[in-house]
Amino acid sequence: MKRTLITIFTILFISVLSFAQPPGGQGRQFDPEEMIKRQTEQMTTDLNLNEEQTQKVQALNEKYGEKMGEIFQNAQQGDREQMREKMDSLRTTKDVELKEVLSDEQFKKHQKIQEGRMERFRQMRNNRQGDGDRPERRGKPRGDK
Repeated sequence: MKRTLITIFTILFISVLSFAQPPGGQGRQFDPEEMIKRQTEQMTTDLNLNEEQTQKVQALNEKYGEKMGEIFQNAQQGDREQMREKMDSLRTTKDVELKEVLSDEQFKKHQKIQEGRMERFRQMRNNRQGDGDRPERRGKPRGDK
């Protein structure tokens, strides 16, 4: 009886662990097409784009999404700082083209939304890295604040 219970619990435990792992044993896979679609839908909603603007924004998102996807994939083996610089450069170039599609008001709103996203990203990154990477914490023991 005891041996049967242990066997059942072991099988149950192993099955729960196997379902907890995403397919391929990795986290969420990067899908550029899905990202482009979501980005365009979000911009259409946030900026109240008309049909012509939506089509142009879709084309820009596709153009730059492919380039950013290539940089992201190449950075998996390389220098993250170099990737960040290339991504920033692409974003700047994309913003120049985007400014031609959007009204001044829409572009300002887009910039404000992007700044908010970047700030949330930085906060999440800092939270994952802990206090050790913040300049004001470097060299100080964790107990001191």
